[in-house]
Amino acid sequence: MPIRTHIEISGAKQNNLKNISVEIPRDKLTVITGVSGSGKSSLAFDVIYGEGQRRFLDSISNFAKSRISQLKKAKVDYVRGLSPVIAIEQKKSNNNPRSTVGTVTDINDYMRLLFSAAGVGKCPECGHQLKQLSAAQIAEHISTLPAGTVVELRAPVYKIYGEDYDYTFHQLREKGFKNLLVDGEPFSLADKRELDENVEYKIELVIDRFTLKNDTYIQLTKSIEAAMLALDEDIMLKVEVAGNAGREFYTGFGCPEHHHILCEMQPFHFSFNTPASACHTCLGVGMSYVVEPRFLIVSPEKSLNRGALRNTVYSFGNKDSYRSVVMYSLSQKYNFSLDIPFRDLPKEIHELLFYGSKGEPVEMLQPPYSQKRNWITGRARPFAGFVHELESWYRHYIRKTSTSEAFEPTFIKECMIEKICPECNGARLKRQRLHITVGGRNIDQLSRMQLPELLDFLKSLTFEEDIREIAESVIREISSRLELLIDIGLHYISLARRSDSVSGGEMQRIKMSTQISSELMGMLYVMDEPSIGLHPRDSQRVIDTMKKLRDIGNTVIVVEHDMDTIKSADHIIEIGPGPGVHGGNIVASGTVEDIVKVPDSVTGKYLSGEASIPVPGQRRNLGDNFLSIQGARENNLKNVDIDIPLGVFICITGVSGSGKSSLINEILYKQLKVNKTGARIVAGEHDFLFGTELLNNVINIDQSPIGKNSKSNPATYIGIYDKIREIFAKQPEAINRGYSEIDFSLTHANGTRCEHCAGDGIIVTNLQFMADIETICPVCKGRRFSDEGLEIKYKHKSIADVLDMTAEEGLEFFRDEKYLKHKLKIINELGLGYMTLGQSSTTLSGGEAQRVKLAYELSKIKRGAHNLYILDEPTTGLHLSDIRKLIDCLVKLVDNGHTVLVIEHHLDVIKSADYIIDIGPEGGSGGGMIVAEGTPEQVANVKNSYTGRYLKEVL
Repeated sequence: MPIRTHIEISGAKQNNLKNISVEIPRDKLTVITGVSGSGKSSLAFDVIYGEGQRRFLDSISNFAKSRISQLKKAKVDYVRGLSPVIAIEQKKSNNNPRSTVGTVTDINDYMRLLFSAAGVGKCPECGHQLKQLSAAQIAEHISTLPAGTVVELRAPVYKIYGEDYDYTFHQLREKGFKNLLVDGEPFSLADKRELDENVEYKIELVIDRFTLKNDTYIQLTKSIEAAMLALDEDIMLKVEVAGNAGREFYTGFGCPEHHHILCEMQPFHFSFNTPASACHTCLGVGMSYVVEPRFLIVSPEKSLNRGALRNTVYSFGNKDSYRSVVMYSLSQKYNFSLDIPFRDLPKEIHELLFYGSKGEPVEMLQPPYSQKRNWITGRARPFAGFVHELESWYRHYIRKTSTSEAFEPTFIKECMIEKICPECNGARLKRQRLHITVGGRNIDQLSRMQLPELLDFLKSLTFEEDIREIAESVIREISSRLELLIDIGLHYISLARRSDSVSGGEMQRIKMSTQISSELMGMLYVMDEPSIGLHPRDSQRVIDTMKKLRDIGNTVIVVEHDMDTIKSADHIIEIGPGPGVHGGNIVASGTVEDIVKVPDSVTGKYLSGEASIPVPGQRRNLGDNFLSIQGARENNLKNVDIDIPLGVFICITGVSGSGKSSLINEILYKQLKVNKTGARIVAGEHDFLFGTELLNNVINIDQSPIGKNSKSNPATYIGIYDKIREIFAKQPEAINRGYSEIDFSLTHANGTRCEHCAGDGIIVTNLQFMADIETICPVCKGRRFSDEGLEIKYKHKSIADVLDMTAEEGLEFFRDEKYLKHKLKIINELGLGYMTLGQSSTTLSGGEAQRVKLAYELSKIKRGAHNLYILDEPTTGLHLSDIRKLIDCLVKLVDNGHTVLVIEHHLDVIKSADYIIDIGPEGGSGGGMIVAEGTPEQVANVKNSYTGRYLKEVL
């Protein structure tokens, strides 16, 4: 049988595909393109990837199938010539805060291996370098001491962050320990002696004490191993020898001055996902909830006795409570009133209430309004402050969540925000682990380096003879993976960066580098717009990476709109000619030259230059109104001051990782939301934001889903379904039957919806080791409404018929309804005319969801209001013909007196803006500065602006 040179697809009818047949060459780079909604993803992912994955799962046992979510068969007659298939999508599949770039790429596994094999410890007191020793080596060295020598095993004890000594001692008691040394003095954990919380003590745990005999070697080894296990796999011990052992005993063994020794280490000792190694406060997440004082204030115009603060911290309702005694005593000692507005109290009193008396004792006095004497009255104790108390309660809640004592601290979370963990400062590991270094740097310091810096550092390391071979082999593995990430344009990220902060395009490129490192051949890779989020300067890197995958013997299929990628392809397939019902056909297939010759090819017109997005004939003049950000320092921003003009179309540009999102999403948007709505969020680090009063509102039109369930749809989101239900409720037959608007809702039981499928139109059956089967509801036949509901007609159409209409059809159908006509016209202008009004929101792409949100905003424009609209890469998933429609709609917003601010890399959008702010010049630590500002023509003449260089070519 001859070897297949093509993947053959016959009779593909998935979604809007119209029974198409096509051949895709193997071992080539093929681009599938076409206007948005034409059926590209249906062919690439639902048919090709879906069939490849389903056939693999079919080959495994039923036992294994029952534990894996099975896939349903694509609507296609046959697909031949498939290889093992891998999809590299731009969806961010992991929102786990424990997931980082290092864990996703598996580089963290090698880093932990490097530190366990080649890590060097240091004495926590003086920094003396320590080599790791096994329990057997430690026991053997101790055995060289004369018989009768008394040896004591100790371990340093660190007070748990934010807790008192009693809590730390309680934890040790639960592990079975009894004896401590506090500043060198014996201290029994059985005693109830209290230590001063404001004094930093040197505390050591006495693990074991024994007298050496000639036959104690085995017992000694077991004692050391038990000590390490009892201390949660700790890696630092202290060996104290009674008498005059001298420095000679410790030379080459431990610290001669402080007698610390480093035990043998394992890779899991450096894993923040292992409880024994994770930071006690954040439990290995790197972030912790801390109280934000301004969230404790609910009514600053009221007094403390009238509800200025949350009931959580002080409710004057119970005059006999513990907190009433504390507040009265504070007011007497620090001479302030509980009956004047909170905002009129001195700043020092605010600090006192939030952060406490700083260790100064406060005598607890009996309030004159109290009816009975409180247990605390007559005692003197420091006041911790509301912030410290709430954080302490929250830490206890976190530690008890798996016990019967757990409770849900909703009232605490209302006052808290997520910040970098104050104990580990984001390192995620116990402080003991951070004493271990390679080349003088701990694992957290290496993980925070940008990838090129980390690569150079690792390659510069030298090792002693006994560990050189192991260390160098591990570094080779790490280096090869780092080089691939750098080559693909991710030089600005670090291994410590959280996965949920990485964009969809960045995650896709990370996965691409992982696949190249595997060096597999004969595979089929299906990719979804890998150019998304890339500056034109870096797009060639992704193209080179895809070619590298092809050149080692793989087939690469890419859904893409980027013209540079299309021009670099070996084969192009264009689906269309239009979106939705107007698409689903093969318009053209072949090389670039072949596509250009096809008259119906929209892509061919843009490739040949016959069609293009024009440069605006005139830029809008800047007015006198500006938003001014001062001292922006979030992430890599370098104390930036920037004025953002209002009333114009603005583009924020710059290479990937330069600081665009930090400036706009983290600082500008969040601070405006706080100023305008009092939102319980904290903006990125900056000094001031001026000009908030010039705006009525700020709206972030992002790509998050417009709904979370199948009943949510475009009609409900943009607000036309209420009007449609109203129309049907006014029909004579509906009035006769007593129907109201709510009866035509898909979420309302006992109305006109089908109760058998609860308005979903389908029944989902779980078949255990086969794919879930979605069958059309046998009662309503997929119509979602009961027979009685479908009998209500408007213009001879039922409500189910209306929901099955496309926006284009709906515009004609409702031409006499002014409100509906206005809304549907905008949806069509945005290129979404192919979308059905009742299409489930869960099936919309991110770009489609964003345009539905934009349609909603455009449909409710009011004269006189001045809003700021923020869009982050709105060209995602858009063909050039759709981008032209998008620009027209954004311009319409500006023409109606609003400000549109877009974070974008697409040159056709950038050249259409009135004003550009270019951030860079590089990504990561090499960015964070304003490179250029002005009109596109002005930015194009700035020599050190990468955006300017590429902009000059298209102006």
